[in-house]
Amino acid sequence: MPTWRGPTYPVKTGLPYDIWYETTAKSKTVVKFQGAWRTLVSPTEDFLAACEVVLRGGYVIPITDELSTELIAAGFSENISGD
Repeated sequence: MPTWRGPTYPVKTGLPYDIWYETTAKSKTVVKFQGAWRTLVSPTEDFLAACEVVLRGGYVIPITDELSTELIAAGFSENISGD
């Protein structure tokens, strides 16, 4: 069964000097809303309730083969692993 690991973006924390900061990965949530796939950083619960598919960021989620095929076609192949 394929698994989903959502996309991330880098966030620097600390002071603006190279020696005083660290970079961490923050996750994004991917949703299917009105037939279109979207990538969101801070979705509201009301918006998520209106979506057809919600793949929360920061989690490894088992997905169906059909959903895997749809996500690959939408350009998210780098976020899917397994067979």
